[in-house]
Amino acid sequence: MTRIDFYTNVAQPQEFACKLAATVFRKQERLLVWLEDERALDTFSNRLWCLGDTQFIAHCRLDAAEAAQTPIWLTAELPPALQHPVLLNLGAELPPAPQHFSRILEIVGSDEAALATARHRFKAYRTLGCEIQHHDMSHK
Repeated sequence: MTRIDFYTNVAQPQEFACKLAATVFRKQERLLVWLEDERALDTFSNRLWCLGDTQFIAHCRLDAAEAAQTPIWLTAELPPALQHPVLLNLGAELPPAPQHFSRILEIVGSDEAALATARHRFKAYRTLGCEIQHHDMSHK
């Protein structure tokens, strides 16, 4: 059963996404980051390379030659049959096959549009029988 982790009331979603990627990286888990489009992919990739003065997160595009040796993959399109441990959903849509992941991470900002999207996704995941965890980040 896929576990969904909703991180709500996130003040800086892109910065938080990088921190989540770093956490997954430190735990030596494989992570697929699904982004809305190529521009978002390039922007997020640059953020991961420049996470701090002495830190970067090794990553590549899903279709890169070095993907098999890289722990974090970035993509703007989910392949239909990809099985992967963890998905960080930064895309605009619900993943078409959530069961292909052991965990899905959803970041929710504090604006009304983000909350409405999160409510829709929550209902869809619950309908699919996913285990859902909620993490309120408003005081962190």
